[in-house]
Amino acid sequence: MAPNLDATPKQFKREVQKELEDFVQPNTDEAFPRVSETGTPVLDSLSSESESDLIPVSQSRRVGKMSKARAKRTRKQKQRTASSAQESAMPKLRSAHDIMNRVRHDLSLQISDHIIGYEDRHVGIMWKGVEEWLSTTEEDDFIPMHRIKYFKRKSDGHIVWDREKRIDEIFESGVSGGTEATDTT
Repeated sequence: MAPNLDATPKQFKREVQKELEDFVQPNTDEAFPRVSETGTPVLDSLSSESESDLIPVSQSRRVGKMSKARAKRTRKQKQRTASSAQESAMPKLRSAHDIMNRVRHDLSLQISDHIIGYEDRHVGIMWKGVEEWLSTTEEDDFIPMHRIKYFKRKSDGHIVWDREKRIDEIFESGVSGGTEATDTT
């Protein structure tokens, strides 16, 4: 069935694509044959054979670029599944931002009794009070949240949140929620 040559360009293109989607050339790397100026498939490797030798796409195993793309997609899905399984095995740690908000707004936790351990690029771990921490980016002393490594109680020097060890005694999330941590000062 040849496409209607009197159709608009969009209709013509759709008809040609629909016609080509139904068949592939066997034993080639091309998933779909090339199209001539008239819109009919050009069968280079099958020029002497009849149209009945073409294999419907639904019954054939896609070859060449199509199967490589599908294999790549499948590999990515397997990697995502494997990584999500690993993540689900490890309890999720609440973010430093969540801890900061809890310390600031929870009346049972005293804001003046907590300090933040953050990583300075040049000096190493530095300590600053939660009430002194600036959250606005316009300030000169602004420190990004991803640099926060610890939250510690001043009264007893106990670390209540540790990013690397995945300790969180504020929300009791992470690997060892509620267990003792050692001091790293």
